[in-house]
Amino acid sequence: MRVVVREAFRAYINMQPEDFTAGQKIKGDTAVRLLRSGAAVDPDDDAAHELAAQLRGDEGDGQEQDDGGQQQPDPPHQPPAPAGNPDGGPAHPDPSTPPAPPLDAPVKDLLAWVGEDPARAREVLEAEETKDSPRSTLVKQLQKIADA
Repeated sequence: MRVVVREAFRAYINMQPEDFTAGQKIKGDTAVRLLRSGAAVDPDDDAAHELAAQLRGDEGDGQEQDDGGQQQPDPPHQPPAPAGNPDGGPAHPDPSTPPAPPLDAPVKDLLAWVGEDPARAREVLEAEETKDSPRSTLVKQLQKIADA
């Protein structure tokens, strides 16, 4: 899958900031992630156009579309909404503020994002506790930060 960057922006890919420039072509998992996140990218091939249509809800009568046997797995968990954006909709966050990592990220990555922020700790704690098997060590550490 390929996408083309519409306008320059910074995104965190695998917990590392990465700058994207207008006109840059991105392929593979990064292209999928950027397209799914609503980043300023345009589809550049048939697979990307299909995914963009699915994300916009352009599937006609709502029936599942035959994708030639290739499935695009949905992520098991959605990351918590960024602080200051309670509706979870797309936003243009401050580029100096990293986005929340996915809920299945390693404990150290989640704690690094939370830092000493009680609001972030509560946010991640609530999301972690909705999982079938919340990680007890993460829950304990988040509770300490949230209660501070």
